[in-house]
Amino acid sequence: MSQARISTVAKQFDIPGDFLHAEPYGSGHINDTFVAAYEQRGARRRYIIQRINHNIFKDPEALMRNFVLVTAHIYNKLKQKGTDDLYRRVLTVIPSVDGNNYYKDSKGNYWRALNFIDNARTYDVCKSLRRITEAGRAFGNFQYLLEDLSANHLYETIPGFHNGPKRFENFKKALKENKCGRAAAAQKESDFLMKHSPILDILPGLAEEGGIPLRVTHNDTKVNNIMFDNTTGKALCVIDLDTVMPGLSLWDFGDIVRTTISEAEEDEKDLSKVAIDIRRFEAAVAGFVSSAGVFLNKTERANLLVGAKTIILEQAVRFLTDHLAGDTYYKIRRQNHNLDRCRTQITLYELILRHTRQLCEIINRIVSRVTGKI
Repeated sequence: MSQARISTVAKQFDIPGDFLHAEPYGSGHINDTFVAAYEQRGARRRYIIQRINHNIFKDPEALMRNFVLVTAHIYNKLKQKGTDDLYRRVLTVIPSVDGNNYYKDSKGNYWRALNFIDNARTYDVCKSLRRITEAGRAFGNFQYLLEDLSANHLYETIPGFHNGPKRFENFKKALKENKCGRAAAAQKESDFLMKHSPILDILPGLAEEGGIPLRVTHNDTKVNNIMFDNTTGKALCVIDLDTVMPGLSLWDFGDIVRTTISEAEEDEKDLSKVAIDIRRFEAAVAGFVSSAGVFLNKTERANLLVGAKTIILEQAVRFLTDHLAGDTYYKIRRQNHNLDRCRTQITLYELILRHTRQLCEIINRIVSRVTGKI
């Protein structure tokens, strides 16, 4: 995208100073993100300029209402607590020159501007146990800060995003249609998902019964959605808030575990390299419970591992569904890429099953130590 076009977009936001230049930023695959430099009274300051992908997020205006509601709520809570350096602790939406929280260009594209968090970075791979603990703590704290914001105030930006039963129905449909003739080669994986699919019904059932509440959740709790301070290494700010919407706390916990428990890549073809590291699991649990444990209810605490199992199997279902349907959602770089991804998730799930007793003991010990409850 040309500097001229980014400059034109940037000028639509209420950012003081003179626009200097912009360049692509981050490793996201959905929105187009740029960091724009401005000169302000002899000093340079940076901002994030981002095009919202309206093919995935069908109602960008409602999404931005969510964004502003959530970030303002967090800002106010942190301010009440006397938190220092607020500009680095929560994203801030920069209004457009006409007072909106977005800008819509002549081609129908939606743009937003945000503060840039200096002296901080994200990590695509989480190798440090300390960083895993920090990630868990950050996402748990994110929920904690929003615990008193009613989920009913938020728009569902991607309907059914973590609806396991619906995802499984989509899988069965793709398997039956077999548009690409791939079902036979994925028979073993399909049989596994069929056998273990009841896990996907547990959390929705508990929610329907009132055992676990609907909360404001992030729904994409990967470590690269956290800004870490370059100096201290501590988690500063949770980012990528487009999927923040009504959800279940255990979905967020489950994805933290799914994306940190093994050092193997998500698409690792050599399944012997897919192993769960108990220390990594303990670090994720300790981090999340240290901040979220104070408000999770008894049923949520008792089903933390169910959350991990649910998200891992759900992701396996999503990968295999896309493989059967012809790779229409996830980007692929090789033949059978989504099938490889599915197999990695299935291997993780099998390992979780094999170590269930040990993992539950770890959860109970940490929960008891942090909260005094089981």
